[in-house]
Amino acid sequence: MSDEKSDPLVSEDNNEAGSKARRQTKELLWRFPIEFLSATLVGALILRGFTAVSENTPKIIGFLGIWWLTLLGTFFILLIGIALFFFRKYRQREYGWLEITFALAVGWSGVMKVQATNDIASWTTVVAAAYLVVRGLSNYDEGRIKSKYTESN
Repeated sequence: MSDEKSDPLVSEDNNEAGSKARRQTKELLWRFPIEFLSATLVGALILRGFTAVSENTPKIIGFLGIWWLTLLGTFFILLIGIALFFFRKYRQREYGWLEITFALAVGWSGVMKVQATNDIASWTTVVAAAYLVVRGLSNYDEGRIKSKYTESN
């Protein structure tokens, strides 16, 4: 019987695995703050967008009466949906962060509306924001697992 410690191949594999684990840990320690700050910045921009839309709602509603603008807006929504689909498909972890950030912006808007009007539609928005947080966490976790799987192969 040979002792594993005396076998240079076994100890070399252990050192390589430990080195890889340390590199991955160091990478995660850098990745998390960057992703968090990026998501916070995107959330602030989304919140600013919601504010701009709410401030200009009468002007926007006036434009919606123009049929070609409605068609153009619908096509724009389709393009955004397709882009988000591919973003989720290839960068699911980052998509999860984006979804959580969007949920927080929707929740912020919903809570402010609940405070002002206290109607059922506002409460529905708050509950929907909570659901979006769950979906975002799920996408983040699935993307994290997929990236670990692809890094190990």
